[in-house]
Amino acid sequence: MLERLLQELDLHSVIHDALSVILLINCAIFITSCARHIYLAHRVPKYMQRVGIYRTSNLADQYDAKYDGDEETLPKSPIVIKALYIHPIKSCAPIELERAQLTKAGFAYDRCFALAVEAKTDEWQFISQRTKPQMARIKEELWLPGPGSKRGNVLVEAGGCLVVSFPDPDPAYPLQRLRTAFETWTLSAKPEVRFTVPLLPSPGHINQMKIQMRHFTIHSRQATGLDLGQLPGVAAAIPKLKRFLNIPARQNLTLIRCTPDTLVRTTRNLAPLDHIGTPAMHGYTDQQPVHIINLSSVHSVSQLLPTENQPLSALRFRANIYLTGPPAFSEETWKRYRILPSKAATIPTRVASTLSVVCRTSRCTMPNVNPDLGVFEHDNSRPDRKKGVPQPSTTLIEHRTVEDGNPAALGYMGMHCVPEDASLKEARDRNGEPYVEVGDEIEVLETGSHLYGSTGNDY
Repeated sequence: MLERLLQELDLHSVIHDALSVILLINCAIFITSCARHIYLAHRVPKYMQRVGIYRTSNLADQYDAKYDGDEETLPKSPIVIKALYIHPIKSCAPIELERAQLTKAGFAYDRCFALAVEAKTDEWQFISQRTKPQMARIKEELWLPGPGSKRGNVLVEAGGCLVVSFPDPDPAYPLQRLRTAFETWTLSAKPEVRFTVPLLPSPGHINQMKIQMRHFTIHSRQATGLDLGQLPGVAAAIPKLKRFLNIPARQNLTLIRCTPDTLVRTTRNLAPLDHIGTPAMHGYTDQQPVHIINLSSVHSVSQLLPTENQPLSALRFRANIYLTGPPAFSEETWKRYRILPSKAATIPTRVASTLSVVCRTSRCTMPNVNPDLGVFEHDNSRPDRKKGVPQPSTTLIEHRTVEDGNPAALGYMGMHCVPEDASLKEARDRNGEPYVEVGDEIEVLETGSHLYGSTGNDY
């Protein structure tokens, strides 16, 4: 009996010790979680709230077979906006939005920054994924003033900020890895470099920091903007950014911001002014303000690719609006369309926005960049070749050279559009600013043919 009592006491002692350990572990996890929450809260820009979708993307199911189909196989269904994206820094990773403000120059904050290098003395040139595919891994967060924001704060006066991050190119010390694991709750996470950029510095901030205007080239055209490279956060990050992008230490790199005064008119693929009102304006986009992609068209091209290059991500085409519903490539016949607010719209008083479709999007080598890895991709080499050919551009050239308007095009995919003044004015007269939301439907108003480079009424 005494032996049984001792055994029971030992069992109770073991259970007590086990419960004590579990309690201590839970307390440690709770304290660590609270400390992490406080630490991350201090990293949030003051008076700002983050805008965008940063968990489950609306394109999470983009590879689903339900988006396959041509005119014969795709059931008749509404044309719906599946996803919305902006790319604040030209050629860097996009920001997904649930709704986007539409302006004459496209979606607000889209391609309003550019990275540029000094190619020759005082001759600056923008850089993109064409030569720096790693730029696909430069991530961006959009933060706008929130409730209770106070005037006088630099970022509030700037209308918000971008938080930019990229993988740290330098070897990580154990303390850095520990901090990164603490921040991300992931042991395998690699350290990142982060910096904050005001969306549009106020005149006072420009004068205080002596920010100068900088001229640079985007392809063959001249562009101008505010040189933000001397802002403390940007200047501190540039040395590591140069190493990440494999830019020589001796070569200057900067970040440039376009302003309302430096927007330029488009000179090619012009829609009739009877429709659009005033000529299209844009910041650092290559062509027109708004770019649309039909998921069925992406699926159609994906099925033509070598097996090792499937499935094809729609994000490689860096559009603003991703659509579902229309048969593959039927969007190439659109001349004008109207975006109808959905019944579940967050702004019930929104009015429809009308856009003119001006041309097909001629593609370059950028769709060959894997947006997750930041590397150019090829197909598998054949016995008669030393290495594979770039994909999907090789397939686009073969199957999507559907016109000869741009001899330099590596195939055509997607359509360029211009917002029409009348609908923009109606929206402003009724409720302030025009917005487009995920779930809105598309009503095609006019159809016809397109030729890249045409102008005026022959668009």
